[in-house]
This record gives sequence, C-alpha cells and structure tokens, in this order.
Amino acid sequence: MHRARVITAVLLLPLVVGLILYAPKLVVWLAILLATEVGWYEYARMTRLPPDLFMAGVFCLLFFLIALYAQPVLFLLALWLSLLLLTLYFLPRFVGYEFIVLFGFALAGVVYLGISFGHLFLVFTLKEGRLWLLILMAVVFGTDTGAYYTGRALGRRSLAPRVSPKKTWEGTIGGTLLGSGLGGLLAYFFFGLASLKWLLPFFFLVSVAGQIGDLLESMIKRACRVKDSGQILPGHGGLLDRVDALVFAAPFFYWGLSFLKNWLPFF
Repeated sequence: MHRARVITAVLLLPLVVGLILYAPKLVVWLAILLATEVGWYEYARMTRLPPDLFMAGVFCLLFFLIALYAQPVLFLLALWLSLLLLTLYFLPRFVGYEFIVLFGFALAGVVYLGISFGHLFLVFTLKEGRLWLLILMAVVFGTDTGAYYTGRALGRRSLAPRVSPKKTWEGTIGGTLLGSGLGGLLAYFFFGLASLKWLLPFFFLVSVAGQIGDLLESMIKRACRVKDSGQILPGHGGLLDRVDALVFAAPFFYWGLSFLKNWLPFF
C-alpha cells in the first residue's frame, strides 16, 4: 500500500505541476471541472444519493464552475440556480422527512465541492496565480506527507479517535511545520526573503485549514461507513481522499491572499 502510494504520487506530480505552469487557462478550468465532477461522483456514491439526484448535482456544479470562469460575482447566481434545480427535482418526489435528508445531503455536497474546487480556479486567476497554486499545493501536500511520516515515527496521542484513529497530535505538528516550511521555501524562491514576514504565519494557518478539511472528509466517510471515497488513485483511494485538504484550504488561501495583498509589495 505504501509503495503504491509513493509511485502514484511520483507519477502524478510532474503532470499536475506541468498543467499548472504551462496549460492555457481554459485547459486548467476544464481539469478542475473534471476533478469537481469526479469528486461529486465519489461524494454521491458515499452518501448513496439516487442516480437522478446525482445528475442534478452534476448540473449544479456546472453552474458553479461556469460562473467562476465567466465572472466570479456570478457565483451567487449559481448558488441560487442550484437551489432552484434541487427544489424542482424534489417537487414531484416529495416523500416527507426523507426529503430533508436527501436535500441536505445533495445541497451540502454541491456547496462543499462547488466552493472548494471553485476556489482552486480563483487562486489560479490571481496575479502570479500559477505560482500561488503551486505554493498552495506545497503547503497542503507537504502537511499531509509530514503528518503521515511524523505520525508513524512519533505518534502517541490521538487527535480525533472517533473520526480518524490514526491521526495524532505529533503528526499534526510535524505536518504543519513541514507544510509551512515548504510553502516558505517556494515563496522565498519566487518572491524573495521579504515575503516570508507575512507569508510564513499565513502558511501555518493554511496548513491547519487543510487538516481540518481532511478531518471533514474523514467524518463523512465515517458517517457513511466507507474506508475510502473511491479507488481511482492506487495507494490513496479516491480523488477526494487525495485532495480533501487542498480544496478545503483553497478558499482560505484565496481570501487570505486577497486581504494580504495590501501589505505584499510583490503581489
């Protein structure tokens, strides 16, 4: 399992980095759109949504991503269209209390995935967005790697035993330090030493946000009684298993940078 995990990461990393650095804007958007729909498939499968409700979610997420590509301010319109579509879906299928459960599952998934994956694209659209997206990935995946190996070597105290028994406080600390350090290393390389004054504390918070996202997906899996969200990535499980922290941290990363730009002369 560990060997497959490493091989998958080694094979995918150059492809993802090449896509971010060199692909046209439309290609990056299409890649994020595809990843969003795969994530929705895995979410719908875990929560056992009916097939036709799954298709309604596909269109809802299309609203989100098309709105972000055309004009980010249209995001609110896309959210309303999603509510409209789900309401029309359930109108002839209303069955009492079960409606609340299914509507809640569907709307939560659409908002969770639409906002999260959508902000990956918004990060890409920033000035120097390709570099910022690489830095975000370095912080989040560095955190994941650091937490995994630190937890295996030093882990003693469980972080959230009812949600993810293998996660430890020692792993969390080690992951946060490695993720922040990798982000700082890339920021120094891209923007110089002065950038670290503001960015290192920010990367620390991004790392924490990513780990909260990982715990959120763990809670979803635990509630649905599944081990992995899917099997698309050998050694990692599903796509959501690999990018849950990344997409959850993306909104915080985007809005945090938007706030910090007033103090960042290189922004």
